[in-house]
Amino acid sequence: MPFEPEIIYLEPEAEAYPLAQRVLRSFPHTPVVRGRPMSEVVSEVRQTSADVFGAGKRQLVLSKFKGSFLKKCPGISPGMVCCNYYIVNLIKNCIYDCSYCFLQDFLENNPVLSAFVNVEDLIEELEEVFTAHPQRTFRVGTGELTDSLALEAMLPYSDTLIPFFNKQTNAVLELKTKSDCVENLLQQKDPTNIIISWSLNPEEIVAQEEKGTASVQQRLEAARRCQEKGYRVGFHFDPILLFPGWERAYEELIDLVFQKTIASKIEWVSLGSFRYRPNLKKIIKERHHDTRLFIAEHVAGEDGKFRYLRPLRNHAYQTIRALLKKRSEALNIYLCMETKEIWEGVTGQLPRADQKLDQFFDL
Repeated sequence: MPFEPEIIYLEPEAEAYPLAQRVLRSFPHTPVVRGRPMSEVVSEVRQTSADVFGAGKRQLVLSKFKGSFLKKCPGISPGMVCCNYYIVNLIKNCIYDCSYCFLQDFLENNPVLSAFVNVEDLIEELEEVFTAHPQRTFRVGTGELTDSLALEAMLPYSDTLIPFFNKQTNAVLELKTKSDCVENLLQQKDPTNIIISWSLNPEEIVAQEEKGTASVQQRLEAARRCQEKGYRVGFHFDPILLFPGWERAYEELIDLVFQKTIASKIEWVSLGSFRYRPNLKKIIKERHHDTRLFIAEHVAGEDGKFRYLRPLRNHAYQTIRALLKKRSEALNIYLCMETKEIWEGVTGQLPRADQKLDQFFDL
C-alpha cells in the first residue's frame, strides 16, 4: 500500500521549494501544520503514543537542510576497515520497520519522518566538491538514514540526482533499498554512474524481521528490470543473521539471486554481520517481541558495537562468500564494517590487494 502521512508539518523556509509543493499536491486531504517547532511535534508524539518511533514514521516533516549534505560514512570507527563511502541524508527515518534497524536508537530524540526539500542546494554542493577533487573517486549513497527508494513515488529525488550523476567523471551514486519501487528509475533516460542495490536476507527473516518491506522475489524482479534498463546492480547481505538452519537458508537465497538476475551485471556484493550498540538491544526487545536477533551470543568490539563471536562471523562470511564465488568467480565481494583480521581470515587479503575494490577502500 502506498505511504500516506497522517499529518504534514511544513517548516516556513521549505514551502517555496518545488519538491515541497509537489508533496503537498500529492496529499490534498492530509492536514498540514505550518510553523510549529519540532520540539513541540516530538513532545506531542511522546505524549500520545507508547511506540514513539513507530508513530514518528506515520508523520512527515518537510524542511530545509542548512548544513553540509555530503559526509563520510560513519563506518570509520576504531578497528574497522572503511570502504571510503560517502553519504547524503535527504530523509531521516524510514517507513519500513526492520527489527534490527539502528535508527530506533539513533533517532530516539527526533523520530519523526523528515524530508529535506532543498535538493538544488545539494546539487550545488556536490558539483563544487567533485570539481575540487578530480583525482578522487566518490561513491555516494542516500540509504544511511532511510531506504533510498521506499518514498520515491512521493519524493522523486532521483529525477534530480540521476541526471546530475550521469554527467560526473569521478562519482557514482548508490541507491540502496528493500523495496521494489523502481518505476521512476525505469523512466530515466541514462543509467550511467548509477548503482541500484538491494539488501537481502532469507525470506523467513524478511517476514519476521523486515516488516513492511518487499519480498525477496519482488526485490529480485525489480533488480532484473533495472539490469535490463542498463543500471549497475549490487546486493548487500547485511545484516547476516545466524539462526538454526541459516546455512541452507542463505544457500537458497543465493540460488534465487542467480536465477532471477544477470550475474555478469552484478557490480558488487557486500557482507556484514548483525551489529548494534548496547542501548539498541533494549529498544528492539520492547518493540519487536517476536524477534530472533538475540538467539546467539554477541560480544563488544573496539568500536563499542556488539557482534557475533569472531569464529561465528568468520564461518558465516566464508560460507556465504564461497556460495557466491561458486556461482560467479568474478564477483566482487567486500565486507562491511569489519576488522582487518576478519578481512584476512575470510579472503586471505586486504581490500588494497583487490584491484576492483582498491579505489574505494582506505586503510
